[in-house]
Amino acid sequence: MGRPSDSQEAQVPRIDFRGLELARPSSPEWAAARSEAAAALRRLGCFEAVYGGVGADLKGPLMARAAPELFALPLGAKTRNASDHPFLGYIGNIPGMAYESLRVADAPDLHSVDKFARLLWPQGNPSFCNIVWTYAKRMQELEQMVERMILESLGLEKYFQSHIESLEYAVRLSEYGVPLDRETKIAMQSHVDPNMITIIAQHEVGGLEVQAEDGSWIAVEPSPDSFVVMTGEAFAVRTNGRLPPCRHRVRITGEKKRYSALFSSRPKDGCVVQVPEELVDDEHPLLYKPCDYNEYIKFRFSEEGKKVKDTLASFCGAKKEEIAA
Repeated sequence: MGRPSDSQEAQVPRIDFRGLELARPSSPEWAAARSEAAAALRRLGCFEAVYGGVGADLKGPLMARAAPELFALPLGAKTRNASDHPFLGYIGNIPGMAYESLRVADAPDLHSVDKFARLLWPQGNPSFCNIVWTYAKRMQELEQMVERMILESLGLEKYFQSHIESLEYAVRLSEYGVPLDRETKIAMQSHVDPNMITIIAQHEVGGLEVQAEDGSWIAVEPSPDSFVVMTGEAFAVRTNGRLPPCRHRVRITGEKKRYSALFSSRPKDGCVVQVPEELVDDEHPLLYKPCDYNEYIKFRFSEEGKKVKDTLASFCGAKKEEIAA
């Protein structure tokens, strides 16, 4: 399961994105951030982005007002946040977990946020909508800068526009109670995300831990001006394994509720994620066949998928016959 790390050097790299713009990807500051981001993602699958696009004036209302207001709603209202796809709506009532979560689909679009709000508040909630939509727009700017940096670092910048056009974005708000397992204090078991990128915002209560290469766990403390950026399984496919998905968990040692906001990108319905030919050669043989993302999600959370060690390799690995369950 790994052990907590007590090394002074065991830290998630902090990278300064302040002043960077997607429209100016040729500045020396951009190149420096790109180099640091690429190195961190290859090593840990994550980094901490110091980002001026979302300050305390937005992060505070999101975490201290919008999220608590959302989770204070009756269960019947929250479960109206439903989806035909696994884990794309309300999550809660999980045995052994004091955890609830709701997902705002297409969050950078104000109409979509308003549609979400009217599901839960029939009269609407303009204040909630404005906070979540503004947050999503600012996070989308950061996410797309990271996407471009990744592709540039691999010599794939020509694919940037088509790549981001294949993605959809969402905001997931989560509330954690005091962990039911008081011995381990684990509030969310270790896992990797299936999507392209997840950007995690913590508030006053921390708990996020990421796994280092040696199996130890690195705690990421909350910060008012930074966000944890991590790659998921879809980017592992896209980069032919160059960028590993970040394994992470939540461990809460205090007695207060924890709120988090996740901004994520995932392939749109019907999109197939595949490895560009530029990333396949004698030194880097093809690791993944073209992957229908929605079909993979169904497999990952199916009874069959739960029986295998590596669901991604089992579903679309180039050498599936060599993968042991």
